[in-house]
Amino acid sequence: MSVSKRDIYYLRLSKEDGDSEQGAIEESCSITSQRECIRRYLQEHGFGDEDFEEIVDDGYSGTSMNRPGMKRLLRLVEEGGVRTIIVRDLSRFARNYLEAGHYIEFVFPVYDVRFISIQDQFDSVRMGENTGGLELAVKNLLNQMYSKDLSQKIKSSVDLKKMNGEYVYGTAPYGYKKGAKKNTIVVDEEAAVIVRAIFAWAAEGKTITQIARKLNEQKVMTPSVYLAAVRGNYKTRAVWTFESVRNILANRIYTGDTVPFKSHVIRVGSDRVKQIPEELWQVIPDTHEALITREMFYKAKLVVRAKKKSRSCAPPNPFTSFLVCGCCGNRLTKGKPQNKNWMCVMHRYHPGAECAKVRFREDLLTEIVLREINMRCKLLDAKMKKIKRESHLAKTKEQILRTQCQTLRRQMEKIQASKMQYYESYVSGQLTKDAFLVKKQEAAAQEETLGEELLQAEREQKELALVTKSNTAQADAGCKVMEYREIAELTPGLMRELVKKIIIYPGGSLRIEWNFCDEIDGTIPFDSSIKGKEK
Repeated sequence: MSVSKRDIYYLRLSKEDGDSEQGAIEESCSITSQRECIRRYLQEHGFGDEDFEEIVDDGYSGTSMNRPGMKRLLRLVEEGGVRTIIVRDLSRFARNYLEAGHYIEFVFPVYDVRFISIQDQFDSVRMGENTGGLELAVKNLLNQMYSKDLSQKIKSSVDLKKMNGEYVYGTAPYGYKKGAKKNTIVVDEEAAVIVRAIFAWAAEGKTITQIARKLNEQKVMTPSVYLAAVRGNYKTRAVWTFESVRNILANRIYTGDTVPFKSHVIRVGSDRVKQIPEELWQVIPDTHEALITREMFYKAKLVVRAKKKSRSCAPPNPFTSFLVCGCCGNRLTKGKPQNKNWMCVMHRYHPGAECAKVRFREDLLTEIVLREINMRCKLLDAKMKKIKRESHLAKTKEQILRTQCQTLRRQMEKIQASKMQYYESYVSGQLTKDAFLVKKQEAAAQEETLGEELLQAEREQKELALVTKSNTAQADAGCKVMEYREIAELTPGLMRELVKKIIIYPGGSLRIEWNFCDEIDGTIPFDSSIKGKEK
């Protein structure tokens, strides 16, 4: 099965630009500028603009390759589905000189990907085997140094604004909205009524669970649904939960104060964040209008303080974070290690919900998952044997096609030599003009036929090479899964390796979504729908 090659141009803008984030325009000017630069290049160099697919990362730093668009681009490359990548300049692709050099010097040539950086005047086809060397490495190094310096300056500027009481934290919290003046928030009265009620109930002594249940009974719109209705493009949850109420009660911003630094990034370009202890927090008082008094905040906060849990000596449970409620999508919990059933607790906050019927015994669940894993391994064993047979046939046919291509090329070379002999015979008078033209036309017709056959054979050879490559990748993925044949015990590591999630439905049915089926079958993940019976 052949994989169609794509031509892609990649655009990236750092989040520090701010245009999109502040909502001034729908798309950042720099993205538009990059797009126009690339399209102009395509027109000037005879490329069809409509043939190129666009991938954009708007609001992501170049110091990390962990960007949605970049991850998709590199995945397409590894699947053999990319022919050309164009960027405006190397800094748009990456500012880490080691990572950029690795992909441009090693990865892209392996997958036969042409890489073009317009402003750097770099084209891997034109460079041939000389992919840039020292000059490219120096440019990437300078990009990385510039990015770190710029990030540090921007961080210092943002930190200063935070210390001055400006709101530079992205989306306004529930109960507030962005003010007309830049970097300010003002009261959103419709949502503020709910926030004040939550604090009042907590100050009266109501627990978080009681407050969540009361809000659901009154059919109060949750913060996520409200924000989606007001701002759009927001992940929603229709039911108030323990976490959604607790997050409001624990947020000091409703007193009119701002806590600018609750955590900090380990280093520039890193995704690792270190939390700052609450006793070391800096508080900037009276930065905006308060919704509640400080006295009410501290009184209500008493219901938030959780009891310190004693450290459990029980081993980690393999099902933790893998079980999902089929009604609400919430994670199932088991409570104490000795409890037998996993269940959804959402019905505590929403009486009458179907979630109350979502529960499953752990011993039965363990039995089902082990049986399913072993069955998957048996199916994979058959699949692996089929892949090996297909790979053997593909390699044999590829060898035949390679020999055929060599034969066709030799025949075309002989025809070229014959055409030259006909011409020499015509010049020396051994052939008449008419005879020469007839032989020349016959040779040209033969050459055209052989050329078409060669083109078809080369095309089939490339398709078989892709099939072989795909089969090899599937075989490698299958080998990892086959290590778990005849397992008798579930572990957290094994679950992470094989299982994406397990959805539990009312009535004791479940569906297992696997991690490995995408790699083996090349289709959508296989869902095992199973009906379990309580023992």
